[in-house]
Amino acid sequence: MTGTGMLTWPVQRRDDFLRIVAYIVIATAFIFVIDIITPLGVMIWILYLIPLFLTVYLSWKYAPLVMTGVFILLMSASLFLSPRDISIEYALLDRAFFALILIITAFFIEDYVSNVEGLTLSEERYRHLIEWLPEGIIVYRHEKIAYVNPAGIRLLGVDSRENLIGRDIIDLIDPGWQTVFRERVAQAALGAQINIENVKFIRNHGNSVTIGMSLGAVFWDKETAVLMVMRNA
Repeated sequence: MTGTGMLTWPVQRRDDFLRIVAYIVIATAFIFVIDIITPLGVMIWILYLIPLFLTVYLSWKYAPLVMTGVFILLMSASLFLSPRDISIEYALLDRAFFALILIITAFFIEDYVSNVEGLTLSEERYRHLIEWLPEGIIVYRHEKIAYVNPAGIRLLGVDSRENLIGRDIIDLIDPGWQTVFRERVAQAALGAQINIENVKFIRNHGNSVTIGMSLGAVFWDKETAVLMVMRNA
């Protein structure tokens, strides 16, 4: 979750959830009021698509279907409350057709939210698994360490993850290995599967450790990165 002024998806914090609900309620009420004071022939109710799409940001996947039911009820009420400039039959046909569009759209949104929730859950399980692997894992992107698991922290002999995140892993490698290792990383970023049997790392206290590594390309935060799997040589 980012700063308090930004909205992330799906909404998880209570204040963000209430903010989106407030947007949906205000937008729905505004559209309903405009609809009942506007002649039947003016299709104001098309604007109900706006609060419907806002339900994407809610963590409740049934929100689009529930709100679609509310929109249809409000459209039915405004059918009798709006000034008549066309026949009631024609207005009913228009609204029935749009109600069908709302229902189809709601099912698409519900399916999309379900798929993304499933993907998010899978990612969380994968991250949890990575945290417990006995092999060291590093994600290397833009010449910086973007992620390292606890086993990797132990292998490299540092005190905490913060001491590695944002650093260039090349700086931790013995100078005699740096050029070769940089070439292997470049090859891995292009899709090659690289195995290196002995890479000499210099720990914080000056002592060295020899580590075997496997390198490969991986997507991390929507960008290509290099996945490094480390093990005692």
